Amino acid sequence: MIKYSLENGMTVLLQPVEGVVSISVGLWIKTGSRDERENERGYAHFVEHMLFKGTSQYSAKDIARIVDRVGGQHNAATNREYTCYYINVVSDFLDMSVKLIADMYYNSLFDDDEIGKEKNVIIEEIRMYEDTPDELIHDVFMECMLARHPLGHSILGTQASIKGTNREKLVGFYQDHYGTDNVVFVIVGNFNIEEARASIDRYFQGSFGRTDGRLPTHDPSPGKIRRRHIPKDLEQVHFCLGTEGLKRDDDSRWGLYILSTILGGSMSSRLFQNIREKEGLCYSVYSFHSSYKERGIFGIYCGTSPENYDRALELILKECRAVVETGITAEELEDAKTFMIGNLALSLESNEVRMGQLAKNEMVYGRDFPFLEIAQKINSVTLDDFNRIGHYLFADKELTLVTIGKLPSGVEDVASIRI
Repeated sequence: MIKYSLENGMTVLLQPVEGVVSISVGLWIKTGSRDERENERGYAHFVEHMLFKGTSQYSAKDIARIVDRVGGQHNAATNREYTCYYINVVSDFLDMSVKLIADMYYNSLFDDDEIGKEKNVIIEEIRMYEDTPDELIHDVFMECMLARHPLGHSILGTQASIKGTNREKLVGFYQDHYGTDNVVFVIVGNFNIEEARASIDRYFQGSFGRTDGRLPTHDPSPGKIRRRHIPKDLEQVHFCLGTEGLKRDDDSRWGLYILSTILGGSMSSRLFQNIREKEGLCYSVYSFHSSYKERGIFGIYCGTSPENYDRALELILKECRAVVETGITAEELEDAKTFMIGNLALSLESNEVRMGQLAKNEMVYGRDFPFLEIAQKINSVTLDDFNRIGHYLFADKELTLVTIGKLPSGVEDVASIRI
């Protein structure tokens, strides 16, 4: 992997890959929804939309046609801590891809008419999300776990915040957060390094944006809402149960990844086998861990019918207690390690996955984490490490519980849950 910086402060990462015919080109901004002020909810995501809505050279339709007519894929994503724009194409179109992303980055118009239309699009996206309970519940869970913390609010914003924005506000956010020194540009795949550098030098010459408007990194102590229920007329009760996890730079995180794999991260996991396969109580049940610079969240999701809700919750709590009281076997530990390493190896056959991993590692750690180093970190986890993580998560911990749907009649709705 080649890493260098442009005079304008932009970081560039290049990783040629043999045996493929394509490239993945990504522009990553070290800004997400956690960088929004109270009166800017949803702006990071709105700006992401606007970079596809026309530049001084290309209309929104032109941007779509340029990529579509060569069989490529282009998209973007806004996270809590970053925003990404990417193009996947056959290697012959490297220069076109760099030029297009650079034009979107430097020259987007933020046209008033387009902003008006996009408000409606995003409001419909919010409504769609609110009608998808197995996705909505993760946002509500984050809001409860990180109440009053910048990480806790929805990436999409609210209908009110979207309706209340305008061109001046969006351009201001864009200029404050999209400075060239806040950008990581990545190319992965089958390409010539000299040609790639020439294209980057050609299209990313100028400095852009200002940095004085960025929020300083801060980590206010979040409040916690231990119980929330959203009544909806649904066939299932969707619920998330969880507690504090680990920050993304915590050295113990590898043990937590293994714990999540064993508890609910695969088809052979304890939750999947005992709740779905053995009891037949649900279609979907899994554990997850979301790690950020300042905080980490560990959770378990399940969707089940109202009559099965109490039993499913009881069994999930039983598995959490078992992690603390009886731990795991050496065989489970080794199986989880080989699962994680094999899963990572398969994922890295995708240029897009490689591109994203390079960018995120650079933004988080300032360096790459090669496959062999990650494998070594995973293999170094011991049973004692696992037990420490299990006790950290669950021993005498009060958990947060979020439910969406119709709670069963005759079942007491607890105010709090403790393992």
